[in-house]
Amino acid sequence: MARFEQYKEKAINESSLKNGDIVLVFCCGTGLDFSHILKKIGKEGKILGVDFSSEMLKKAKEIIRNEKWENIELIEADITKFKDKLEEKADVGVCTLGMSIIPDFKSAYYNLLSNVKEQGEIIIGDMQLASGRLAGLKTKLTISLAKKYGGTYEGHQNSLELYSMMKKELTDIIKREFLLKSYFYCIGEKK
Repeated sequence: MARFEQYKEKAINESSLKNGDIVLVFCCGTGLDFSHILKKIGKEGKILGVDFSSEMLKKAKEIIRNEKWENIELIEADITKFKDKLEEKADVGVCTLGMSIIPDFKSAYYNLLSNVKEQGEIIIGDMQLASGRLAGLKTKLTISLAKKYGGTYEGHQNSLELYSMMKKELTDIIKREFLLKSYFYCIGEKK
């Protein structure tokens, strides 16, 4: 997980997140993205973390309490049913290592967009099918590593479609690939 942590941090650092931003984090889990986001949004900003798992959110609450973070709100919800739920749209929407394990990733992605203001930023980091030389072998290796987190061949394959969706819905897209080109992050501005 340490390697993914490094890629997540790179994505957050490359983003346009700034002091005071409201950030919606889908599939927030235990809050592994929070510290990186907080460095950029400061105490004036706010994080809204959404996850389906009460167990993950319980761990996130413990971390938030231990770190004494006061500007994070956790929401237990199914992101495939989280369309237009925020009273105030977020400045930025983030989802790392979540879309590839959700069968209805399209609804999840569009729901993330629905809760981010126009010209807001979207940051997605996830697994994808490896490409290039020895792609089949690389894909088998990375899927076997991702299985314990819910990763599947189909999920990795879905990321290709997700990227196509992002190209239609976002502008100024940046895409970076890592780990045998099996992990990527994309940053773009909502149209």
